[in-house]
Parts: sequence; C-alpha cells; structure tokens
Amino acid sequence: MGGIAENEKTIRSVLSAQAARMPDKVFVHAIDQARDLTYGQLWRLGNRIAQALAARGIGANDRVLMLSENSIEFVAVFLGVVRAGATIATANVEMNRAHLAEIVRAVAPRLILCQEGLGLEELCAGTGVEPLALGEWREAGGSTGFFAELERFDAEADIEPVCRPNDFAVIFYTSGTEAKPKGVLQTHWAVWHNFDAVADAVELDEDDRVLDCRSYTWLSAQNMSLGAPLFRGATVCMAKHFSRSRYFDWVKAYRITMGVSVPTILNMFLNEPVPVHGRDVTHLRFLMTSSAPMLPEQWRRFEDTYGILVCQSAGCSEGGLMCSHRGTRRRIGTIGEPLKYQEIRLLDPKGNEVPRGEAGEMVVSGPMRSWGYLHWDGRMEKLPDSGHRTGDLAAMDEHGHIRIVGRLKDQIIRGGVNVSPVEVDNVLAEHPDIEEAAAVGVPHQIYGEEVVAYVVPRDGARLTADSVRAHCAVKLAFFKQPKEVFFTDSLPRNERGKLDRKSLAARWKRDHNAA
Repeated sequence: MGGIAENEKTIRSVLSAQAARMPDKVFVHAIDQARDLTYGQLWRLGNRIAQALAARGIGANDRVLMLSENSIEFVAVFLGVVRAGATIATANVEMNRAHLAEIVRAVAPRLILCQEGLGLEELCAGTGVEPLALGEWREAGGSTGFFAELERFDAEADIEPVCRPNDFAVIFYTSGTEAKPKGVLQTHWAVWHNFDAVADAVELDEDDRVLDCRSYTWLSAQNMSLGAPLFRGATVCMAKHFSRSRYFDWVKAYRITMGVSVPTILNMFLNEPVPVHGRDVTHLRFLMTSSAPMLPEQWRRFEDTYGILVCQSAGCSEGGLMCSHRGTRRRIGTIGEPLKYQEIRLLDPKGNEVPRGEAGEMVVSGPMRSWGYLHWDGRMEKLPDSGHRTGDLAAMDEHGHIRIVGRLKDQIIRGGVNVSPVEVDNVLAEHPDIEEAAAVGVPHQIYGEEVVAYVVPRDGARLTADSVRAHCAVKLAFFKQPKEVFFTDSLPRNERGKLDRKSLAARWKRDHNAA
C-alpha cells in the first residue's frame, strides 16, 4: 500500500479498490453460518450502511455499539461503520453481564445493534436508545433487523466518509489482567496504519487464506484477521469458537495458509495431541500466536511434535501490534522485529535508552498508537504524546529481535535484587514432567519478597517439590530459585489467555493467611 496519498488512507478507499479488482472473490467465509461475503458484496453493504447512518444523523465521532458473536453481519457492520466515518464500539458478548451493562452506559451510543437470542437487549435499559436487532443479511432480499433497513438504500451510491483522520473509528475493550476491562479509543488514522503494517508483517497476499476463531471484538483479531486480509485481498475463514477436534479439519478443508491463535490453543494441542502433521497440511505456512508470549520449551515441543512452523507476534491495546516474526525471519523465544510505522524504545527507570542486549521498559509511539482511554463515567483520557509505556520489560538482540523479559509490575524484588519471573518460568518449563508453571513473588520478613512457583504436572508424572527445586538449582542463581513449590491443576488466565500472576499471589496470601 506504499505511495498512497494521505487523503486516500481510508477504509473506504481500500474497500473500493478491492471491490473493483476482485468483486466476486470471497473475503470472509463464516464457518458456523456456512456463508460467504465477497469483496463486492462488502462494498455494496458498506455503501448502504453509510447512507443508513447518515439518514439517522450519525456522523463523525458518533458511536454505534454492536453486541454480537463472530458472523458475516458483524464483519459487514464493523467495516461499514468505519467506512462511513463514524465510530464502531464492540464488546465480547461472553463477558460478565455487569461489565457489559457498564460498557453500554460508558459508550453512550447513538445506535445499538444486538444479535438476537443472546438476551442482551435488557442491558440497554436506561440508555435512552432502543436496541435494534442486528438481524441477518440476505443478498437476494428479505433481510431482517438492521439489514432489512439497509435494503431501501442504493448499494451503488458511493458517499465520502464523514470523518477526518483524527476522528475516532473504533472503541474496543480489553481486560488485560484487571477485573474490569478498559475502553480504548482508536482513530481512523491509527486503524489504517495498523491494518497496513500487520499485512506487511505477516507477508500476506491475495492467495492467502487466514483462519481465526477468536472474538473479533479483540484488537488483535481485528488487525490480524480482518484488516490485514482486507488490505491484501486475502480470504478469512472465521469461526465463533475454537474447537480442538475440528481445528485442523478446518485447516485442511479450507486450505488455510495462516492460522491465528494464542499460546493456550497450542498448549491444548500439546496436552491432548491430534493426528496431524505438517506434511498433511503443506499449504499451511505457519501458525501465528499472539496475546501472550509462548514459552520457548513449549514452542520447540509443538514444532517437534507437529512439524508446523510457529511465529510469534505481540502488541497491546494502546500501541497496536508492535512486533512480529516474518515467516522467513524468526528467532524462538522472541516476539520478532518492530513493525513498520512503529517507534519502539527500551528505556531504563531514568528514561534513557538501554544498550543492545539489556532490558528496559518498552515504550511505543507512532501512527498505530491508540488515542487513549474511555473511562466508565464516559470521560476520555488521551495517552501522553511522549509515547505509551507498556509496562513490558524487553531486550533487543543483535539481529533486531525483541525478547520479553517480564512485566514491570511482576518483577520480584528479593533482597533488593530484581528477579524476572519469566526467566524462572522458562527454566521450570524445561523440566520433562512439568506441563506449565509460573513464578510469583510473595512477602518475606527478611528479603521483602521470596520466589515461589506454581506448577502443573504432566499427566501421569510423579513430581515432587524437591525434584523441581533440584532442577532449578542447576540452571538458576540461588536468589532466583523458587523456595516453595505448589502443585495445581491449572494456572489462572484471563479471556485472552494471558497468565494472571496477581491471582496466584492472592491465592498464596489466602492459603497462608497473609494480609
């Protein structure tokens, strides 16, 4: 998408170009619905959505809230609202209902579209906005809900977007490791640059077929499995939910070239193997994992077991996708190289850039960055112009690849010395009888904090705390070694698959009656 004029950096321009070039090519195949949406159909629906919003008086920075699972209709409305120049807000419908109700109030939408059958309409009470059924799109006519309303508008009427580049395009919610999700605002300018940069990073072209089963309310899924394929003319195969038993059937049936997942999914395939190998799916270039770092030991074990290449990417809600492997250039244990447009610095506590190989906090700037936060009371808070401090500790190697060392807030300070829990995690994961493990810091009267580990044994393993400590003693300095080992059936994770160390620390305090 290089050499494009600034005023052409809009989703409307991309939709128009792709529809003109390949109108009958499938953009999205919805697996659960067994239906397709072509580039030409998406363009015509986008035109109708733009007119419908204008007829309702919805313009730049006016918000349309959509509460829906992954579907053809979700994709059409999401891209149609952005194409029109208004603001689309989404939230995962499987979220806690109390949080969803708060999101509805905080967003203060002009229009609410609800998927029928999920019982979400009651959440909109008191907003002053009557929710409208999202409905079902039928190209031949007879659509329902919002899509029935669209049928009275001219599908070929191309109207200009009503927005400017710095108007808001998307509001999404991210839970991170907090109890309450955070609202994040992205501009039209940021959306365009995210879509283009991600398409470049994963080396997509129009022959690619992308599989994703994550909620498209996530920024990661919006970028990797909607925007990037759109920008390169690829095809997306979309499922509502992950299925361990059907995932590789989908890969085979739809001749997938890139599967998008999270480490939790790959770990499921390790815990309960399925009968597939890379030689059975030679069209699959790689599986891209994001949302949380993949432990090197599990990464190698997956590739050894299945003969399928794994690539890692990493980002955050505030910064967009920051780093990614390219299929031709990757280093296990890293998150890859910074994407084009991204300005990434690694800073020490005084704000100075650290030398190559040393760890510093990752700070991200550039056009992909989100504008700021939408608070629960409706207030908006702009991110600092100096860059977003991610809270991730990272180091860059001599090849320009970045390795996540840990989270600043998760650092264990034992006797005044910093211990990275991720380093301890990686060593624990190398033990042949450990499925997964996590280190956390707990209060200690002498050292301030002490290192302990929560361990999930592999099925059938006879693991003892002494054997775990002995394994760590060979590979870690004494002050980094876990002094206590607790066995558990699973580790707590949030809906994105990210490890929740805060919950483990709270569990330790409960179990030890500590304040």
